[in-house]
Amino acid sequence: MYLQHSSLVKLGSQIGTEGEEEEEEDTRQNDELSSLNRLIKTDMELDVIRYTNRISSAAHRHLMRSIKPGMYQYQAESIFRHYCYFHGGMRHMSYTCIAATGCDCAVLHYGHAGKPNEHQILDGEMCLFDMGGEYYCYSSDITCSFPVNGRFTDDQKLIYNAVLCASR
Repeated sequence: MYLQHSSLVKLGSQIGTEGEEEEEEDTRQNDELSSLNRLIKTDMELDVIRYTNRISSAAHRHLMRSIKPGMYQYQAESIFRHYCYFHGGMRHMSYTCIAATGCDCAVLHYGHAGKPNEHQILDGEMCLFDMGGEYYCYSSDITCSFPVNGRFTDDQKLIYNAVLCASR
């Protein structure tokens, strides 16, 4: 079900169109139906969700093995996107990919047009990659944090383990 209707209802009521009450009732019924669709999944839908998660997880593992100091954040995003499309047929991502490293990890929703994935990845930095593939409108959402060179400093290890324990 694809609806882009509620904004048109509001626009119609602003210009005084007839039948506003009927449109509001239709909107309520559509909201109830779409809520049920979000709660209840068929076996086929669950299979597609598992598929998106499996491919996206594999793409993250591949990216972790591929990333090297000196690369750029956009190259990390490109590696992830390519893996999802090449190995999973996922042309689209669930959301704007975040390929933050170093201080950029502190920028909320880094990777958008105002703060694109553009910096060079330096040795010793932490990576915070929040990326997920989309397949037939079903999305995955996976975030990974790890040191670019594969070795935690003592401070990085302390913070990583504290966050890991808090998330369990």
